[in-house]
Amino acid sequence: MLTQPPSRLVRRALLSALCGALVLGPLPGGPGAARAAWPPDWNYLQHDRGWYFYNEEWPPHPAPHPTEPPDAPETPEPPPWIEPLHPEDAAPTPMADIPTEGPALEQWLAELPDTQLARLVPEAPASALRAWIPVLMDQALTTLDRVRVRKYLLVQQESMRRSETFSRIWQEVIWTDAGFDRPDALPLGDLAHSVYDQERAARERQGLAALRDSVSLLLVVQPTCRTCEVAWMILKDWGAQYQFTVRPIAASLLTLADGTAVLPYPQIVDALQVTEFPSLYLIQPRSRYLTRLGTGILTEQDLATRILRLIPEANPEGALTHVTTLSTADTPQPNP
Repeated sequence: MLTQPPSRLVRRALLSALCGALVLGPLPGGPGAARAAWPPDWNYLQHDRGWYFYNEEWPPHPAPHPTEPPDAPETPEPPPWIEPLHPEDAAPTPMADIPTEGPALEQWLAELPDTQLARLVPEAPASALRAWIPVLMDQALTTLDRVRVRKYLLVQQESMRRSETFSRIWQEVIWTDAGFDRPDALPLGDLAHSVYDQERAARERQGLAALRDSVSLLLVVQPTCRTCEVAWMILKDWGAQYQFTVRPIAASLLTLADGTAVLPYPQIVDALQVTEFPSLYLIQPRSRYLTRLGTGILTEQDLATRILRLIPEANPEGALTHVTTLSTADTPQPNP
């Protein structure tokens, strides 16, 4: 009867067989005899070649069938407003052969490519630019396409470039030539402007002081006129400052907001044919001279400038827009 487990018996049997093989030595023929029983090209005997499947020859791929080359894509037609630039364009037309005015000029500019116009513009005389600008503007506004607008801009920008250059040279000539720089009449510097304005204001005050005894102002107003109220307040303050006689008149009796009574002079209002209110007039009772100074609200500087420019003593050839033959009885007289 066995007293040991079967696993222990198995291990002893294997150990005995191994010891016998070591004592007896290798079998005749060695491993070569065992290998000789298998073909030399057997897969499992090719271990020295590694992963040998890459040596297998694959069947050749079939050649692709020849195909016709694809057709080249068609070039799309450009929009009607595009006119391509062509460096090989013909030389520009000589200036002597270009029409100067009339329908011939209009047709020539309409048919002229913008590329040729771009070549003509830098060398074109100023008279040609002045003649081309209105024609090209009319054509651009009529057709409203990009080519016509570009042609107009080519000429207009060249004109602006020349104007800028002229202005710069003009300024340099005035600065450097004493015959054109007149600091007493047309000053150029900022400080000179300030001095000139002060001297001009002093001359205005002297001129107005010489006229205050012979000139008076009439302001024609009407009821319910807010602008008349504002104009009267400015005129009243200006008259008090320069000691001028100022008087509001109307077609009928009325009172302004500050309490000033407006006397009725319907004959004068009708003779002057006043349609806009307030209207300001300058009057010289002794010479029976009456002229319009303006309508609406005038500033104090406007009053001084217009009076000094429109009186006959200062400007004998001034515009006498309203000269009447009013009698002394109908003319408002200045306050004594």
